[in-house]
Amino acid sequence: MKINKNLYLFAMLCVALIVSSCGGDDNNPTPSLKIPKTYVSAKFAANTTAEAGVVSALSAVSKAAGNAEKNPKAKTGTDVAAIPYPAALSSVTLPSYKALVAKWLVELVKAANSPDGFQTPGASGPAAGQEGGLLGKRLLDENGLELEQMIQKGSFGSALYNHALTVINGTLTSASTDKLIKIFGTDVNFTWKDAKDAAKYARRRSNQTTKKGAFYEIQKNLITAKAAIEAGSAFNKQRDKALNDFLLNWEKSNFATVIYYCNAAKKSLQTPNITDEVKGDALHAYAEGVAFAHGFKGLSKKKITDAQIDEVLKLLLAPAGQKPESYKFLKDANLLENLTKAIAKIKSVYGFTDAEVSSFYTNDPK
Repeated sequence: MKINKNLYLFAMLCVALIVSSCGGDDNNPTPSLKIPKTYVSAKFAANTTAEAGVVSALSAVSKAAGNAEKNPKAKTGTDVAAIPYPAALSSVTLPSYKALVAKWLVELVKAANSPDGFQTPGASGPAAGQEGGLLGKRLLDENGLELEQMIQKGSFGSALYNHALTVINGTLTSASTDKLIKIFGTDVNFTWKDAKDAAKYARRRSNQTTKKGAFYEIQKNLITAKAAIEAGSAFNKQRDKALNDFLLNWEKSNFATVIYYCNAAKKSLQTPNITDEVKGDALHAYAEGVAFAHGFKGLSKKKITDAQIDEVLKLLLAPAGQKPESYKFLKDANLLENLTKAIAKIKSVYGFTDAEVSSFYTNDPK
């Protein structure tokens, strides 16, 4: 067969160009991102003054709510003063949740100033004029909801996570990940024992011995994100993936904590010959679960949908925008199945395994 010389030369030229193009990657390879083993920031405190203000404000309002619970009028005979909503916290909170917190602060003080302890409502709900009070050591509103938890734990999502989204959606610099670390609740060393707020609960869902779990994943995420930001725009994909993983790990630890509290409440409410103190502690655990779930409603950039959060809150008898019926868990043992269903719903959303769910039932004791 006779080969066209010109066609042959053209074909060889194409092969040479392809080989040359492929070989160029070897001569000028794409640089890989160098990820340090530890997080380093020389200006952490200076970079996180705004976040420190938010964290401090949340601590202050939480402490005031806790003091109201410890010193209610029913116990001391002294009125509890109004609790202010700190501007630094209010300014970063989702408007929908901000309105609720402002209302809850007023209702919490009313419960603290009640001369009576908590009285479980009858079939038609709380009687006119009831304002709640102490059940054991826990201060509940007239519906059986511990508002201290709604204010504090709900703010982990509606304020702290919400602020993290603002940072991520802004201009990203080497200071940005410092801000994310601070608002999450830890420090550059990710010190285990000093973790607070959301970081404390991510730590509880992790294992210090094996160095596994959300707390450690988030540490890796933010070390990687900082390295990618500082390395330049060639690493934007790595940067964005690390930041998205950071948000998802925070969210998953938040809802793993809802699982923990649903299970804890169910166990407590099944206590034989249950006392008022155990009942109060059970509704305390229950309220934490409600708060951690409710605080994520309305947030952008999350895996769980608002509709799915509504399903969880409905099971917990505390649907958003409606009067809760938390007290019913004290009256009807059949409702404990709702707590099991809420756990199953969250498990399905995040694809948690049975082993993971079981691990969420305990806090790492270290």
